[in-house]
Amino acid sequence: MRRASLRPIPKGAKRKNTMPYNIQGNTVTLGTEPFLHANNKHYIPLRDVAESLGGSVSYDNDAKASAVAIGQWTANVSMADTSVNVVGSDGSNTPVTLSAEPFVQDGQMFVPFDFFRDAFGYNVSLAGDTLSITNPNAA
Repeated sequence: MRRASLRPIPKGAKRKNTMPYNIQGNTVTLGTEPFLHANNKHYIPLRDVAESLGGSVSYDNDAKASAVAIGQWTANVSMADTSVNVVGSDGSNTPVTLSAEPFVQDGQMFVPFDFFRDAFGYNVSLAGDTLSITNPNAA
């Protein structure tokens, strides 16, 4: 994984997208580009990416927690907690541990870029100037 193209973004700085995402084989421009956090992990905007994958996100500002639904799975994620609970439509419950803690800034939740791999089984890669997220089971 090459990191040179991702820049640390200072707290409070406005993030704008100059880096493309490749979502399910399509180039997508989202409002925020992936960035390198002070903890040396790459982060992406949870809602923007989930919605580009056809999912939905509900957010509880008081609890700083989100429920991300994609297909038959819902992942419950909270700020500063690496433990995520993924619930299937069949009632199955799968605990997942993230590589870094999610955080909220300016009313938006950010997750480590491998969140969608760990919680939903997507193939996720960062190569050069492109973050790619694909469903390995999509036709």
